Amino acid sequence: MKHTRLTRSGAPRLCLAVTAFLITGCAPQAGWNGIFAIDAAGGARTCVAPATSPPDGKAVLAQIQVSNEGGWCGVSLNRNGVAFDSYLTVTRPNHGRVFAHHVGTNTRIDYTPDAGFVGTDSFAVRLIPGNAEFQGVVTVTR
Repeated sequence: MKHTRLTRSGAPRLCLAVTAFLITGCAPQAGWNGIFAIDAAGGARTCVAPATSPPDGKAVLAQIQVSNEGGWCGVSLNRNGVAFDSYLTVTRPNHGRVFAHHVGTNTRIDYTPDAGFVGTDSFAVRLIPGNAEFQGVVTVTR
């Protein structure tokens, strides 16, 4: 069995090579849209949700349609092409869950209906900065 011995003179070169490899892996890749695969997984088979840019201080009402087989339906929002800094659920849905988060350069508001629910639900989310409000009226189908 042959043993390789790392000398002091070889250690800095090895560290530089490993560091360069790690930095290359963290660099933006060509064609990448800033959205991680986990952010695209788990969506409902049917999801009709308009992307929008709510004006400052105004409420935007959107009709959302989602099929209930366990997935979420997300609405993408931005303010002048940039995700909102923060959000607050103003009105919680009665028959599902709402989760707001950054996805790429957008804020995405995901609605996930309760298991077995079919019908109409609604919710509202305040977006900061700008104090805009997104109001979603959801029709849940099978």
